[in-house]
Amino acid sequence: MTRRTWISKGSLTVYVSTMLFILVTSVFLVAFAVSSRSTDEKVQAVSRAAYATEVAAALVGASAIEAEALLLEHNCNVCHVLGDGRVAPLFAGIAERAAARRPHLSAQQYLYESIVFPGAYLVDGYANAMPGNFAERLSSAEIGHIIAYLLTRTDQAQS
Repeated sequence: MTRRTWISKGSLTVYVSTMLFILVTSVFLVAFAVSSRSTDEKVQAVSRAAYATEVAAALVGASAIEAEALLLEHNCNVCHVLGDGRVAPLFAGIAERAAARRPHLSAQQYLYESIVFPGAYLVDGYANAMPGNFAERLSSAEIGHIIAYLLTRTDQAQS
C-alpha cells in the first residue's frame, strides 16, 4: 500500500509540474504578444516623427530635375520605369499611391522610407528586391531630389 501511495504522489507531481509549465508558458506568450503590439505602435510613432525630420531636411532645396540623373546613375529606371511593373512598382502614379499607401505617413515620408528602408513595407505582390543600401549611397540632398521627382509622377505624368 505504501508503494501505491508513492506512485500516486509521483504522478500527481508530474501532473502539477506539467500544468504549471503550461500556465507559465501561456502567460509568457500572452505578455509577449501584448508587448510586441505596443512596441510596433511605438516604432510607428517614432518612425513618423523621425521621418518628418529627415524628410524636411532632405527636401530643403530639392530639385526634381536633378533627380533624373540620379535615377539613371543608380539604375532605378530599369525596374520602376522600363519594367512592366512585375519587379517593382512603376513611377507613373506613385505620387497618388504614396499619399494613400501608409495612413500614418505622408507621401513624402512614405517615399523616404521606401528609398532608405525598402524592406520596411512591401507592396502586396512584390518581393524585397530593391537594394537596401541607398541610405549609404545617397546623401540627404540626393534623397530629397528623388522624393521631389517622385512627387511629380502622377498618373498623367510621363515617365
